[in-house]
Amino acid sequence: MQAMASGSQSNAYRVLIIEDDPTLVATLRYSIQKQGHHVTVAEDGLEGIKVARGTRPDIILLDLMLPNIDGREVCRYLRGWTEAPILMLTALDREEDVIAGLEVGADDYVTKPFRMNELLARMHALMRRTRSQEPEADTLIAGDLVVMIGEHRAIYADRELRLAPKEFQILIALMRRAGKVCTRAELMKEAWGEGIIVDPRNVDVHVRLIRAQLEGEPDGSWLIQTVHGVGYRFSGELGPNPPVHEVDSEGSTV
Repeated sequence: MQAMASGSQSNAYRVLIIEDDPTLVATLRYSIQKQGHHVTVAEDGLEGIKVARGTRPDIILLDLMLPNIDGREVCRYLRGWTEAPILMLTALDREEDVIAGLEVGADDYVTKPFRMNELLARMHALMRRTRSQEPEADTLIAGDLVVMIGEHRAIYADRELRLAPKEFQILIALMRRAGKVCTRAELMKEAWGEGIIVDPRNVDVHVRLIRAQLEGEPDGSWLIQTVHGVGYRFSGELGPNPPVHEVDSEGSTV
């Protein structure tokens, strides 16, 4: 484990880099420290998990291809106890690889080789969104779908939905514009932040994952409709806020 800090800015944050390429690590560490942030480095998945437990980073840069444990398994483990944004670094740009990373809880990804300015912009956007989010009291209701924004919870037909942060933001954006078309650009702005350039396929992947959570008995995947060539529409009708049932960790009503 290697750690070093530069500067003492009040808005500095703790960055954990889990990456086994020493050349890339050196470049990342230099660029991030230059902006006044604290950097810790782990060179493989097992060390990354251990260091994350000990340092409680504000954001994690995670390589997909790691020795001992690959990045997907590390991400799945981290998501079990931390809400820190995870930016995945990958040399794999196939859609199935992107989906695999997002499914286990990564918030965003960049494909190697990448421009350092792009990575820093993505990293800062994730941190701005994380630090600007404050508990909200409002609850969105559409039939059997209940979304409690301040609690980061979504329930459909008395079963808890397991939504990653980006999926949660996209679902909220769609529901708040119920009946209207949301373009991919609008959904990217809501989920990733202003001015951040994201592959539109990211939106499609997250919508697919939301639909998968809504499937079941009864099926709610129909609530999100595809508007070909444009984006998506939430087809449910928002209504008043009824009493919300408590749901335990197994998804059962209590």
